[in-house]
This record gives sequence, structure tokens and C-alpha cells, in this order.
Amino acid sequence: MASTSSQAQASLPVTFGQPFKAGDWLHTTQGLVAQVGGATIPLQTDEISSHRDGSARFAVLSAQLSNVQPGEARIINIFPGAKTSSTPSVPAAPDWNLELEAQVYDANGNVTSTLVAQPQTQLATQIANNTGRRLAGAVATEYTVALPLKDKATGAPHPHLSARLHTRLVDNGQRIRTDVVMENTRTWTANPGNITYSFAVKRNGSTIYTQPKFTHYHHARWHKVLWTGSSAEPQARVRHNMPYFMASKAVWNYDLGLTIPDSAIERQYSLLTQRRAEQASLGPMANLMLTAYFPTTGGRMEIGPYPQWTAMYLLNQDSRLREVMLANADAAAAAPTHYRDEGTKNPIEISKYPKVNLSTEGPSEPLLPAVVNGTTIWTPDTPHQASFAYVPYLITGDAFYLDEIQFWATWNVAARNPGYRMMEKGIFYSEQVRGRAWGIRSLGEATRATPDNHPLRGYFSNLLQYNVDWLVQNYPNAAQSPEAPPMGMMPQTSAPYVTSPWQNDFVTIVLSQLVENEVPNAATYLNWITRFTVERFNKQSEGYCTAYAPAYDVYDLDSNNQTINSWAQLFQRNWPGVTCSSDLAIMGSPNAADGYAAYSRGMLGAATNAGVINASSAYTRWKQLTSGMDSTMAADPTWAIVPR
Repeated sequence: MASTSSQAQASLPVTFGQPFKAGDWLHTTQGLVAQVGGATIPLQTDEISSHRDGSARFAVLSAQLSNVQPGEARIINIFPGAKTSSTPSVPAAPDWNLELEAQVYDANGNVTSTLVAQPQTQLATQIANNTGRRLAGAVATEYTVALPLKDKATGAPHPHLSARLHTRLVDNGQRIRTDVVMENTRTWTANPGNITYSFAVKRNGSTIYTQPKFTHYHHARWHKVLWTGSSAEPQARVRHNMPYFMASKAVWNYDLGLTIPDSAIERQYSLLTQRRAEQASLGPMANLMLTAYFPTTGGRMEIGPYPQWTAMYLLNQDSRLREVMLANADAAAAAPTHYRDEGTKNPIEISKYPKVNLSTEGPSEPLLPAVVNGTTIWTPDTPHQASFAYVPYLITGDAFYLDEIQFWATWNVAARNPGYRMMEKGIFYSEQVRGRAWGIRSLGEATRATPDNHPLRGYFSNLLQYNVDWLVQNYPNAAQSPEAPPMGMMPQTSAPYVTSPWQNDFVTIVLSQLVENEVPNAATYLNWITRFTVERFNKQSEGYCTAYAPAYDVYDLDSNNQTINSWAQLFQRNWPGVTCSSDLAIMGSPNAADGYAAYSRGMLGAATNAGVINASSAYTRWKQLTSGMDSTMAADPTWAIVPR
């Protein structure tokens, strides 16, 4: 922890996320102890997610530091210890007194209504009843206060615009952090659509935040963190012990030996600054560095196991990269993919609505209300989808990002024709191969991040398992079927005679992470697909030239549409007359950090960590053959996944 203040801070509470290695903290019988310089400091633990062995996988930690000097850095060491309790200490009626106000405009720019929300009474009620409490302890206590905005003149609740205030009280309630989340996310309420409004937050009658007029898209959300109370916002940055963070297997093992050039960091930050200026008229609905039309062809910074800026942050933890990462995670919340069930108050569940369809194509039961005035800049899909909020949640522990993880995972399964997802099972079988990869990644992230006591924990775990089991049943267990793909390939859904090796690499990377996290049956499928993804780098002696391994597409059937049964036959089907030699140029941009050759290197690193046979030796050889990308990966480590 490092102070970012020019003033001494007598009290410095910090809250952050922390993943744990399996077996390190048996949270049901042990507590955690935090020490600075050998002295124990207050620490509380919340929102725990468990590994399959019952030990803690992730928790939100809150630590209390005292008398921190300007710019001072302190190392917080965390150990398992005796289990203790941390009792919340908050006033019955905190000095919060926020009021939200929105001026709503029609299409002609006229104000049609003034909406207000006054959450003070509800917070006091929740404190008295211990309801809606997410964090609870002597360091930090946080309540989620959810309420509609009401017409100031009539008192009628607005049918769609609502607020969720993640209200964190620290220093015995003398300082309050409020994450003000504005939502237009209701699923079943009639006439959903875009809402144009200006927005202000007041405290005791004085305005403390304003957002000029903008159009809030349907099924989208945005947020703003505000600090109020007797003292200023705590000024500190938390930097994780990244070798341990990665060793927890919560994230892929990126190459910590890379040194990110400051020029690359500054490029990211300058681009964010530029996009903010260019998109100022969109307000909180700006897409910033994201490509709003997801199906856009070609590579881009957000596509990969993690976005480029997230991979860079994991290796560097620079404050500029943190801002870029969190800003783009916030931008993704503006996409119209956020459907909250009015009944459960959670993202909609296809286990409750097996025939619901959140897309505009195909049937839906129940039928969703038609969107009015629903034009946005966004066209989301699954095949070109990034991991937006997972790492932001892991480092901050903020409820907003956990909700984002759950919303995107939910949309991925529910925005598909129910008949092509096997109803409540949410199978991605009709999706593009890369869509299967990123869709399953989103379910894996939601399963690992969602706390044990959350009502959606089992839901996401079941969806993930359905997808893994389907892969096993339809590939390894169907290997003797005449229709089974040859040699461990996953052909394109729309063209079963063609396999895209790079998309198969995406699937391998995602399944490798699931295997590392001990998802049942994942290893069975991974060992099947790596017969192709890994072994294509090992079969030059059998006639499949390594230089051509990262090809864009390969025909996976012979000219008579019959199964190919050997590596030599597969190679000659695609490159007739070519003979393997050291003179062959390597395909897939071998010197680039963002080409198909780089995808393959990341795949081989991930497969090695999942224990796939021959993956380690293939990784070593491929790294030698593509050494030209080593220097470029420092500035773009998106695919720099390495053996542990």
C-alpha cells in the first residue's frame, strides 16, 4: 500500500480484492491476520469464494492503517491465523443525506419531469435490520441501497430508471464511500428504451456531483464513486504481490519477466484521454477504447484472454494502466446487455426462464417488451467479446464489477435462440468456435468470482458444467462416430469441413484455465482438442510442417469429404507438394505480438500449465522459432502466457 497524498493520514482504511491459492486459507476454520512491520493491524474478510477443496479462492479484504506519512509505502503481510469476528461499528443514522436528481428530456429537448431519490431513510432501515449488507466489520461496512427514482411532482416511481448505491462506511461511519450506480436494466417492465437526462447528486442540499445531459441507453448502466463525511477520501494505491496473485490460478500466468516500456503505457493513457475528449457528448455511454460494433473484423486491443491493457496492468500495476483498465470496464456497462429480473433483483436466469431470448432474433417465452427509442452505438456479440470486468473485480473487490461479470455471462447464454442453446442449459454449441471460447470464459469468470453465499453461485457453476460436459459428450466421447471431427479438431459451426487453428487455440486457452481450477471433466476435453492444437507443433517428423502450424484455416476433410487420418495427409490436403524444411517461412506473423503465431504461443503456455502432454516441449521449440516476438510482447503482452 502506498499513500498518494501530500498530507499525513491519521486513518487510512483500504479495501481490495485478493485471490488465494488452493489450500492456503481454510476460511471455515481459520481467520486472516494482517501485519505491517511485524505489528498486527485490523483486517476483515468478506465476499468469500471457495476452491473445490473448500479453501478460500477469493475474498474482499479491508485493512486499517494509521498515521501514514505523505508518499509512504507499507507492505501488508497476510497470514492464516485464529478465526475471529469483526463487529461493524456504524451509527444508526449516518451523516450521509444524499439526494439524487435527474432532469428528464423529451426528443425536442424539453424537460418533461424531475426525478428524485432520497435514500437516507432506507439506509437507516437497512442498518437497523442488517439487510442488504455486503461488507461487515470494524474496518468497513457496506450496504447496497436500491431504490427507484420518483417524479418530484407526483411521487410516482419511474418505470425504468433506478439507482443502486453501494454505500461503504469507514472510520465508524465518519467517512462514506458511495458507488452511485444508475441503471436502466429492467427486463419485464413495459416500454423499455433510451432515457435522456441530466443528473446531480446533492448532500444536505449542496450539489457535489453533476453529469450534463446525455442519453442513457436501454439495458445499460453507469456509475460514479463519491466520498462524503468529515474527512477526505483516503488517498492510497494497493499493489498486489503479483507472483502470488498469478500463482492463485485466478488468472492466466503472464510473463512477469517482461518490462513494459513507459512509452507503451503512455500510449494507452493518451488514447484514453483522446477518446474521452472525442466521445464527451456520449457521457457515461461512451465506448472509449472499445469497439462498439463487436463483429468488426481484424484484431483489436480488447480481444484476447484479457484485453491488452489488462495484461499490461497485471505485469506492471502502473496507476495509468489501472485507470485505463477500469475506464474501459466502465464503458462496457453502457452496452445494452444488462437485464435485471424485477423479481429476484439479480441478472435474469435462464434456469427460471428456459425459453427466454434476450436477442431481437427468434422466439422468446415469456415475450420481452418491445424496446422503444432504442438506437445505441453498440452491437454486442459473444465471438468478439472481451473480458471486461473480471480482473477489475479481482483487484478492487467492488460490487459494480461483480455485477458486470454476472450481467455479461448471463447475456451470453440468454441472448441466444433457446432452441439453439438447449434451453436452460445455455450451451454454446451453435456459436462460432471463438464464441464458444469467450462464452465459456465468461461463465468460468462468473463461477470463480461469485461469492459462495450469493444466490447465483450455483447457477453459474451449473451453466459452466453443462458446457464442459457437452464438449466432452460431443467430441471425445463421439470420437468413433463417422461424424466426429478428425484428429482433435473443432471445425467451424457454419463450415464443418474447415477448422480455424487460431480459434481452436482460444478454446484451448480457456479450457486450460478451467483445468487449472479443477472444473470436472474439463481435462477430458482439453486432452482431446490438444491432440490438434498442441500436437500440430510436434508432428513435423510425420509430415506436418511446424512453420505452417499457425495457419488461418485448414481443410479438415479430404477432397471427397472423408475423414483425414494422418498428419501427412492433413498437410498435403492443405499445402500439396510442400516439403518441410528450415527454409519455410513461418506463418502467422512470427515477429508480432498480436498475430496467429502469438496466439499459439499463449495457447502452448496455457496448455503446459494445465499439464497437457508434450505442451512444454512444444512451447520451448515454438518460443525459439518465434523469438522475434519477444521484444514486441513487452509492449503488448496480451498473449504472453508462459509456463508456471
